[in-house]
Amino acid sequence: MSRTGGDWVALGRAAILDLLADQHAAPLVELEARICDRPWKDRHNPIDPHMLTRARKELLAEELIDELVATTRGGGDVAVFHLSPIRRGMSRTITDAAARKRLLIARWKSWSRGSKHMPNLIGAGGEHVVHQSLLTSAAYGYRVLQPTRGEVGTIYEQPVPGGPLDNAAWLLTMDQRTQMPGLPYLVPIEVKNVRHTLYPNHWECYQLLHKAAGLANAHPEFPVLPILICRKAHYRARQLAKDLGFLIFETHDQYVLPSERLRLDHFEEVRNELGFTDLTVTDQPNPRLVDWLSGTVHREAPRFATRWMTFGRHYIDTYAALRDERLRWRQRTPWLEALHAAVVANFDTAGGWAPAEEDEPDSP
Repeated sequence: MSRTGGDWVALGRAAILDLLADQHAAPLVELEARICDRPWKDRHNPIDPHMLTRARKELLAEELIDELVATTRGGGDVAVFHLSPIRRGMSRTITDAAARKRLLIARWKSWSRGSKHMPNLIGAGGEHVVHQSLLTSAAYGYRVLQPTRGEVGTIYEQPVPGGPLDNAAWLLTMDQRTQMPGLPYLVPIEVKNVRHTLYPNHWECYQLLHKAAGLANAHPEFPVLPILICRKAHYRARQLAKDLGFLIFETHDQYVLPSERLRLDHFEEVRNELGFTDLTVTDQPNPRLVDWLSGTVHREAPRFATRWMTFGRHYIDTYAALRDERLRWRQRTPWLEALHAAVVANFDTAGGWAPAEEDEPDSP
């Protein structure tokens, strides 16, 4: 029997309460890592982040959980959740657990920000793995525009509209029956090596689409096939991709670039104590991504590029607005509703990702 939204919220509530009883304190990213990325204690399937958000908000409103907000040594505020009311004799345990989790969060965030003491190991890690995977796929028709560094700032002798791409390539195809070359596809790529699951409301989707639309509109004679590579995407984001004409690949890993400044004991502490089991130190190609680039992308290129060139590329102003990181959920809703209405008006079977206020996932 399929579960209703209410069923999933109830499961989320039970999982949060049980997790906090185990851990004493946990930040939001840990709740999602342990409950949304995998089954909590094998009791049920992973819970969608927006359902977990509803569960957490209910528990806060009912004062069954509470949050402690404090500033880390890195200068950022971190909210850590715990059971409420605090039972007698547990105050020090919760305070110590919260402090430890804040320390681990600050350490993990330092790997993604970059500083004079530590390079940006997470952003660079994802881009490096994708670049190595793309180079490995060269034998399958990919002509990488910048083989030595990945980032592409100029195409058609003009700056990429909207800013440099994380990567880009020409995909050269061949008719398997006639052995004759087909029309090349321009493949702009953005890499979002972030922990949060991407939904249609997240700005990360539209940074790629804004740039890809600018490229397609500048030279419509060359079909464009946008590709977004991320750790995890919600099924609504995947439906958005089908409707607009771009591809999403989920790595199911968050990459960290190896560095002499990265202490592996610190890495293991973050990985184990925050439940980030997919945190991976590597600078090697992803075999799954290589297989996907060499197989799935070739098969899907005609269908998705046609959709993008005939429909998706025409909404560049919408993408420009939605890529603004400062917009909150309610500010995004009118843009998303208009985009969704355009999809439904143009296609018989489309949609399924219209925004709903009660389904708002947490902001990263």
